[in-house]
Amino acid sequence: MEITCYEPQKRLYMVCLDKLSSKEFREGLIEALDCAEQHEIKQWLLDLREIGELEEDEEVWLQRYFFPSMMSKLGTGNHIAMVLSEKCYKALLFEAGKFGLQSYNEVIIIKNFCALPDALNWLDGQSAHAA
Repeated sequence: MEITCYEPQKRLYMVCLDKLSSKEFREGLIEALDCAEQHEIKQWLLDLREIGELEEDEEVWLQRYFFPSMMSKLGTGNHIAMVLSEKCYKALLFEAGKFGLQSYNEVIIIKNFCALPDALNWLDGQSAHAA
């Protein structure tokens, strides 16, 4: 896993290079959250294409621990673009429908993609709206 903070864009880029253990996945996201808090990052690009589908334990951990921690540490207006493998993206699309690929509230706005350029374009659009 590689985590990079781009100061001028206020954007965090996290890429998973291989399938991770649950512990590695969680530790990586906690490290990313610490980086985002330290650098006042509001935009996240999570490239998860190489890890495949998340286990149910990881999804529960995201909902019960990670996202609440993100809300308390970073406040409102966070945008997360998640790039999934094509297989995961299609499964999510089938399971949840097009509107299930995104989540909107005032604190965390998440949108799922299967192409990196689409995710970057969406984040760039969020930057333009904030300016």
